[in-house]
Amino acid sequence: MGEKIPLPLKKGFGATDRVDAWWKGPSAMAFYLGFMVVYATWRGFMEADFWIFEDFGRSAGVGHGNGTMSIDNNGSHVLSPLFSPLIIPDEYSWMPEALWWLSPAMFILIFPAGFRGTCYYYRKAYYRAFFQHPTACAVSKPWNEYKGETGLLIVQNLHRYFLYAAIAYLPILSFDVYLSMRFEGGNWGISVGTLVLLLNVVMLSGYTFGCHAFRHLVGGGSNHWTGDSGPTLRYRMWKMSTWFNERHKEWALYSLFVVMFADFYVYACTDPMFGWTDYMLWGG
Repeated sequence: MGEKIPLPLKKGFGATDRVDAWWKGPSAMAFYLGFMVVYATWRGFMEADFWIFEDFGRSAGVGHGNGTMSIDNNGSHVLSPLFSPLIIPDEYSWMPEALWWLSPAMFILIFPAGFRGTCYYYRKAYYRAFFQHPTACAVSKPWNEYKGETGLLIVQNLHRYFLYAAIAYLPILSFDVYLSMRFEGGNWGISVGTLVLLLNVVMLSGYTFGCHAFRHLVGGGSNHWTGDSGPTLRYRMWKMSTWFNERHKEWALYSLFVVMFADFYVYACTDPMFGWTDYMLWGG
């Protein structure tokens, strides 16, 4: 065995011998994730009841029903996924008055945000886009060495627990789709908002069931894939999860866009600034 020969690598932030446009991917990801984080933060605070945010959303009486959180027309109820389940603190007698200013999103976004933030794919994406660890292959980073996910980053180990919350979240969002189809008098109907909420559930399901932790949950450590009558249920679930997992990047990125679009759709249909209408497609 010969001695290890270190490959030459230029030193300095972004220094590299690469001649391709290596910076396009990390830059696009930084813009995409940055925009989504800013938008979700704005929407969460927009429905809060303090400081400058008293002039927006629920506190200002913008839109119908619950501010810009849900479309309430003719008895229908299309709720934004960022505010589901809808917890309005000042409507509960058991809620301390000191918390009444909180936005409903602040009670529940910790779970979907925690699931995405600790996701293996997202970790790779924002480590490269924001922390340059590393920015790209064969590109020098501004830090001397990689110390692993230690210190504050030990929180990444909570991913499997956030997965359980994400799985429980899917029936709640599915129930929102059901509620969007119920109208006054017991009538049924489907609006554009119903389809938007349904698409969101489909995309989040694909992202959740393709999660590496979910795939390990249903198939990890199993040495018995077949039973007396053929493949076991656990094997079938593992195969399903594997199919989603092979496209985990796409599910992760597209589902994030869809959930933000679903919220923006509700926002645009309830705020006169946009003036959108949730058109009925059937019934109502």
